[in-house]
Amino acid sequence: MLEYVAVPDRAPGPVRAVVFDFDGTISTLRCGWEQTMKPLMLEMISGGEAWDAALEAEVDAYIDESTGIQTIYQMQWLAERVHLGGANPNLSDDPWWYKAEYNRRLMQTVRRRMEAVRARPELRGRYLMAGSEAFLKALRQRGVRLYAASGTDHCDVLNEMEALGVRDLFDGVAGAPEQRADCSKEKVISGLMAREGLSGREVCVIGDGKVEISLGRKAGMRTVGLASDEVALRGVNRAKRARLMAAGADVIAGDFTDQEALLAFLGLSESGENPPRRRLQLPFDGVTTHTARNRRNLVRIETLAVPGQTPAERWDAEGFDTFVDRVRKARAEGRQLIFSMGAHVIKCGLSRYLIELMKRGYITHLAGNGACSIHDFELACLGGTSEHVPTAIEDGSFGMWEETGGWMNEAIRQGAAEGLGYGESLGLYVDRHPERFPHREDCVLWNAWRLDIPATYHIALGTDIIHQHPSCDFQAIGRASGVDFHRMCWSVAHLDRGVYMNFGSGVIGPEVFLKALSIARNLGYPTFDITTANFDLIDLGDYRRDLGYADPQYYYRPRKNIVNRPVSRGGMGWHFCGDHARTIPELYRRLTGGE
Repeated sequence: MLEYVAVPDRAPGPVRAVVFDFDGTISTLRCGWEQTMKPLMLEMISGGEAWDAALEAEVDAYIDESTGIQTIYQMQWLAERVHLGGANPNLSDDPWWYKAEYNRRLMQTVRRRMEAVRARPELRGRYLMAGSEAFLKALRQRGVRLYAASGTDHCDVLNEMEALGVRDLFDGVAGAPEQRADCSKEKVISGLMAREGLSGREVCVIGDGKVEISLGRKAGMRTVGLASDEVALRGVNRAKRARLMAAGADVIAGDFTDQEALLAFLGLSESGENPPRRRLQLPFDGVTTHTARNRRNLVRIETLAVPGQTPAERWDAEGFDTFVDRVRKARAEGRQLIFSMGAHVIKCGLSRYLIELMKRGYITHLAGNGACSIHDFELACLGGTSEHVPTAIEDGSFGMWEETGGWMNEAIRQGAAEGLGYGESLGLYVDRHPERFPHREDCVLWNAWRLDIPATYHIALGTDIIHQHPSCDFQAIGRASGVDFHRMCWSVAHLDRGVYMNFGSGVIGPEVFLKALSIARNLGYPTFDITTANFDLIDLGDYRRDLGYADPQYYYRPRKNIVNRPVSRGGMGWHFCGDHARTIPELYRRLTGGE
């Protein structure tokens, strides 16, 4: 997917010429050049002695900053730095000497690769960015003139193009002139416009270095920053992406596989226009994630409440005894006991209560939103959950956790491929990877899986932190959550003389329940002798009175979707006002006190 950094022109017209960088944009024959240049610089500056972390960081920063310029300019910096450091006074101060030494070392690898592809042309694809050759040919077919501008020596660029079989696709090639510090990229860009009489937007510059992108932007050209992963040959390199965005790239791509999107940006699609703005999307390839291992968590495994041991303030409400009796009766008769919740049940440290209620048969179906599964999953693998959102949102680090996003998305993809639901996928994943989940004994979804109790999670796309992760597969999430909805519908269809209780879910739980109930009744299942209860902090007063549209309580979904409408033809519904930290321990106490 192409990432539009800048708002695209409405009708930019077609490009007539494209200037490509070569190394890292088309070719990866020189992949790893940094690993040749860095030790050379460290060795020369330090005089062959051990170097410290500060010098290494300085060299890393310079290589990163100078990517895309002619090699001779990098060697000028090296010569000056050697002289400044004084650790190697006998070395030459001639940058051309350093360039010759750098080329000697680098070309050992490059020549070996070139010999391999010349001997076996079918290996060329190993050193061409994904989709690059097909894209070049597509441009040629559309009459676009193609030019290559490289900081690599001119003769080497030609030899490497010929080895890869792409030389004949270019109308002109300009590499670094021999023994001259002359910016070939700038000359090609400025000369092209003057010679061909082209305006800025009729030319596009495509490259993985900030030099060509900056030059193209300065000249008013369209710019494609190719944030290439030179090892994988496809996908986005996050460090390059950041550099190219800072240099002013109009769009970012990781490779050339999305040919249609690239052609549309160049005004070469059938319509001759950019994609409609209503279709612009932001890809997540460049998202930076962090390990959650050292994260400060507001909820920790050691603070989870222990049923029967952790003190809990007593709580009571009108009708609660009757509700408890109905729960007991439903359990005794083997009826459905559906426990729906919002994420704060887990964040209040009540996981062990849910696990005990499942073990004792007081929960036959567990349902929640995506956040419920995330906090439960994090407690199992990290021993903690719930970051400090107000500070994390300031720098875009909120929710960008590698373990949570990476592992949960992996679990969902694997489960969806096997036809499993969302909750079952996570439970099976936790079971298959005990080494990753040292606290799984306190994991609600894993215990549900182990007890053969459906744990279903009903996902609103874009609401959960794992949806921010580059590995997120929305099709897999939709497929798995869809399976869970079918399972929820089965449980609701068999809810007659059973109980549905909702703890703190203000939107997802009530909406899913009402739709599932409608489906069950539409299919002819008897679901009228049911008990429902909503537990929340909101005091509704007389929650059975009729409300008009002007009353804000009318729009509180649990009141309508759980307490009143489902029992309009029989059964009983309650709204209980209280903190989960009091209501759930109290429910557990009343249900299990006599056992």
